[in-house]
Amino acid sequence: MITKEEIERSVRGQKAKEHFTSGYNCTQSVLLAFEDYIEGKGLDPKTVLRMASPMGGGISRLREVCGTVSALCLLIGLTDGYDIPDDEKKKALYHKVQSLALEFQEYNGSIVCRELLGLSQKHDEPTPSKRTNAYYAKRPCADLCAAAAAIFEKHYL
Repeated sequence: MITKEEIERSVRGQKAKEHFTSGYNCTQSVLLAFEDYIEGKGLDPKTVLRMASPMGGGISRLREVCGTVSALCLLIGLTDGYDIPDDEKKKALYHKVQSLALEFQEYNGSIVCRELLGLSQKHDEPTPSKRTNAYYAKRPCADLCAAAAAIFEKHYL
């Protein structure tokens, strides 16, 4: 399992945290921490950021799977994904995703956005919250970005 010290030492984790506090959503923040990695796989990071834009807030503030975990899944898919139906490759990919998602869950207590935020309602209005000092002080999102990025960095870089 990832440790607090590993997250704090993670260069990618700190980048993800900085991206979140500069206004990107959680999914974008984690992906942007790997901008060079994404480019190295032949993808335009701006396109990836646009594709990831609805994933913040547990899929557009529906408060389902945490956007940082979605980013972790996308990065794993970029590395270990398949493009031709193959049950063995699918099984290996799902195993890896489950393993890293469970590592995130063990460290943070959940992979579900609303549980991580301590919300009782299943979804929010589509209007994003204003990014203020008070917002950042009460939300664990920047730290969740750091954790997801550090987990991918630990296992893949």
